[in-house]
Amino acid sequence: MNLDARTLLFSLILTNAFMVVSLFVAASSKDEDEKQDGIAKWAVAILLQTLTWILIAARGGIPDAFSIVVANGFLSGSYALMLAAVGEFQQRTVQRWKYFVPIALTLLVSAILINDIHARFIWGGMVYIFQLLLFAHTLLTAQESHTGRAWKLLISGIAVVIVVLLLRAIVAMSGQVILAQPGANDAPHWIQIVSFVALMGSSLLGSIGFLLMVKERTDREVLHLAMTDSLTGVPNRRALMDYAERALAQRSGRSMALLMIDVDHFKRINDTRGHPAGDEALRQISRLLSKRLRGGDLLGRYGGEEFCVVAPDTDADGALTLAESLRAALESAEMTTASGKISVTVSIGVALSAANAERELKDILAEADVALYSAKKGGRNQVVCFS
Repeated sequence: MNLDARTLLFSLILTNAFMVVSLFVAASSKDEDEKQDGIAKWAVAILLQTLTWILIAARGGIPDAFSIVVANGFLSGSYALMLAAVGEFQQRTVQRWKYFVPIALTLLVSAILINDIHARFIWGGMVYIFQLLLFAHTLLTAQESHTGRAWKLLISGIAVVIVVLLLRAIVAMSGQVILAQPGANDAPHWIQIVSFVALMGSSLLGSIGFLLMVKERTDREVLHLAMTDSLTGVPNRRALMDYAERALAQRSGRSMALLMIDVDHFKRINDTRGHPAGDEALRQISRLLSKRLRGGDLLGRYGGEEFCVVAPDTDADGALTLAESLRAALESAEMTTASGKISVTVSIGVALSAANAERELKDILAEADVALYSAKKGGRNQVVCFS
């Protein structure tokens, strides 16, 4: 198959142009009040790369100042914008010199070595590699960026471009082959073919990887919202029951305790202090309870003023000790709200699933509810274990 530099450049320009349109559509589809995710900056970066290849394709028909100096400046600017896009995605500030110093170096190298293509490939390639390493470092040093799998596509694209730049520099240092120019009839060197294919692939991999990173984060946020109580910030009933089902299935011969907690006379707080004070009381109660739990225990809001604690690997004595600790902590606490200070007590019902016992979660919940009813009927502010 006969390939020439112009055909390869045209393929690269066309691929990038389609990617630019797709990215701008993705960026424009988001509401203005949504979190900034870097897609718009990434779209502009790919646009700059497209302009780079257009200027290079026009070499010989336009001044070298545009087809070499400006083109390389655009390419360096695109890498800087990709770095900015990742910084925006991570919601952190990237030092400005990481944007502007490489661009200035690229323009300087391109202007000084405008008539020396081999030296440009060597020294310009080193600047690009430096930019890509800054990009990779920013990507890898924040957990937010590489939670999930999409980041692997992005880092793969970076690695491919670095390898290609190194190969170009090695060929240029050999000085044996004059690389074909866009307007020349000479067949391109194999490293040029590899470069064009790699650049096309890395642009696709990188852009798709970045979009998937944004999607993965959005999916995590949606899942978190679906499993979190919006008022208190603790897991909601759905998340709590899912955790309890898993803990029940994974006991491996160990017992599990379930604590049902009800705030005593909570209606009085809403009636006398107002619902905002009641909401603030629930938030502070959830924080106080969470601080008293062990690592594997989970607190969730069961509904209204009721909370529930799932305590894996907990026998009867441990469950009663934990429940009494929670009750005493709330009894001694004084919560500050906009309507003044509030003191509360809680009633707690405890149910157990003994080691190796085949139990249904609904049965354990029913037992905890019975125990809670007994605690409230017996005068409240006490712990009762189902027996």
